Amino acid sequence: ILSREKIKVLLQAASKDNWYLEILLGLFCGLRKGEIYGLKFSDFDVEHKTVAISRQIVANPIIREGGSKIEENTLIERDPKTPNSFRVLRVPEVIITELENRKALVNLYKEKEQENFVDKGYISCQSNGKVHSLSAMNNALRRICVKNNLPVISVHGLRHMFATILIEQGVPLAKISGLLGHSSVNTTFEYYCDVMDEKEKIIAFMNDTFIPEGGERRA
Repeated sequence: ILSREKIKVLLQAASKDNWYLEILLGLFCGLRKGEIYGLKFSDFDVEHKTVAISRQIVANPIIREGGSKIEENTLIERDPKTPNSFRVLRVPEVIITELENRKALVNLYKEKEQENFVDKGYISCQSNGKVHSLSAMNNALRRICVKNNLPVISVHGLRHMFATILIEQGVPLAKISGLLGHSSVNTTFEYYCDVMDEKEKIIAFMNDTFIPEGGERRA
């Protein structure tokens, strides 16, 4: 996890990079890499400043019948990781601004590529409209971190920092779980109990959460 000072350095450097929007979505919305790749311009409500998470991009290894080796590794759209991963999140103004910048860039791609542009509406795409490789965003993050003398982080690291910042701000774990799209609050607790500030918070959370339905606390 980067310190607040190093987060500022990261964002300052990223603001000059083509991956700025994706990095903002990881850090300020806690999105998974596949969810970022799967976002389309139509998923954003600019007026209300929200984004709907309804798909992800994942690898689809193809193994020929009777074979054991992967012949081809394509990328396809799938539903989000869990049923709870379908969610609508509010986004900060900077993401809306960068979304408009990205739309202008994609329009330039379309003009240049013409009929060669594969228009599926993705906000994160190559100059031909196709999605990036699954390693591309982590490679970009590594490059930015190394260039600016920062500890190397991944897309998952951005998501982890998002959750940690919310915990530090006292946001209820149940709310954080919903924002992250975890399958349950218990999953969130398992991941982040080590970064909760005070032991009392953990005890209170356990007392409130692990009571059998219909049960009562014992005196």
